[in-house]
Amino acid sequence: MTEKHKLARLVKRVQKGDSNAFGRIYDRYYDSVYAYVLHQVGSRTDAEDITAGVFLDALERIESFSWRGAGFEAWLFRIARHDVLDYFRWRRRRQHDVALDGTKHPLAAARVADPAEAACEKSYLLQAISNLSEEQQQVILLKLVADLSNQQIGEVLSKSEGAVKALRYRALLSLKQVLDGWEGRVDDV
Repeated sequence: MTEKHKLARLVKRVQKGDSNAFGRIYDRYYDSVYAYVLHQVGSRTDAEDITAGVFLDALERIESFSWRGAGFEAWLFRIARHDVLDYFRWRRRRQHDVALDGTKHPLAAARVADPAEAACEKSYLLQAISNLSEEQQQVILLKLVADLSNQQIGEVLSKSEGAVKALRYRALLSLKQVLDGWEGRVDDV
């Protein structure tokens, strides 16, 4: 039985009220949803709260879920994306858009310098990603963090698969240019 068939059976069980089946879905997708949300908001506490909300929303809406297009993962990450957007709208309304460390961008809080080389490279990458357009950031994060296919990303972002490929290509090209520039500056130090 394929993974898609196993997942379809789990979803059907949840739709019939099986809470154990939902627990298995939660266990299966929690880490990837949390990682996606964390990359968006930059705060572990907020990411945990939002991720919990994503799964509550999914549980409340699962009866209306039907298999079409890219399937369950895209549906779940669309909920995550909307919950993250709601979070930022809520913050803006309350004029608390500045993170605790004084940064304004959701990825900026993750830019904390670390003496380890790997952490430094991650910081450069996060900073480079933060310079992309919002759509390009979403495509890159959904691909790298959530490991979604182009079709699934298209469903999450309400874009065609071709548009996702184009966004991804332009994003990767921009990242390459930015990171190549930084590599030269780092080598000069």
